[in-house]
Amino acid sequence: MKKPAFEAGLVKLKISTRRNSMSIVPQHSITVAGVVVAQDQAGRFSLNDFHRAAGEEKRHGPSYWMDTQGAKQLVAELAIEAGDTDIPVSVIRGGPTQGTYVCRELVYAYAMWISAKFHLVVIRTFDAVASGQLPRPVAPIAKQSALSPAKEFRALFGIARLIGLDKNAAAISANQGTTTITGTNMLALIGQTHLVNEQQEICFTPTELGSRLCMSAKAFNRRLSERGMQQLINERWVPTDQGMQYAVILDTGKKHGSGTPVQQVKWRDSVMSEVTA
Repeated sequence: MKKPAFEAGLVKLKISTRRNSMSIVPQHSITVAGVVVAQDQAGRFSLNDFHRAAGEEKRHGPSYWMDTQGAKQLVAELAIEAGDTDIPVSVIRGGPTQGTYVCRELVYAYAMWISAKFHLVVIRTFDAVASGQLPRPVAPIAKQSALSPAKEFRALFGIARLIGLDKNAAAISANQGTTTITGTNMLALIGQTHLVNEQQEICFTPTELGSRLCMSAKAFNRRLSERGMQQLINERWVPTDQGMQYAVILDTGKKHGSGTPVQQVKWRDSVMSEVTA
């Protein structure tokens, strides 16, 4: 009685393994989820490219699938049908074209092993190429971030504190960065939409504070200077050591012609007791 090919060890005989000796051709290429899939001269498709199109999770690597019993059995059956004329799997070791190249049937099986959604994407793509029509719209396969949102948040928070931001500003900045990098809004995740200000005191511009005293911003700045809160240096008001306990210096994100950042000085509400005394 003839043993199945996968039991008789024929699978290994029907997988071509070469060291960067196979040319990869661009013709008849297909694109899946924005990834162009390479083909070798025999028309086999790069499983590594399909892996990238599926999101590139490590657990979905082609080598893991090739080690499954189902994949080995399918390769064996295809090898029996093809004989010596059409090897279903070719593995290239080393070089820019290294990877696993397989026939279309194995592509379908690999896609189904990853997920039903990706299987559908692959089937529609091949059908579209065969019919010369565009495939029906399918949502792209989202690549899961290998980054830890918590770790990213801690790292960004540390950087924000290092450059002088208070805890609230650092947390907000770190959360924005974490959301951009990982897609996870850490503050929303823990149900915190607002942060309590450490100082519990609102800051105002000289214009806003001066209006309370029916004074212009220019007049209020002079009053701050008279009370020893600030001094004029190179035509810019700079808080003194005495004034620093009431002042908050903010970067506006703009730059002077010299390239130095444009800064704005705001004052805590408690400075009013100093200027009206």
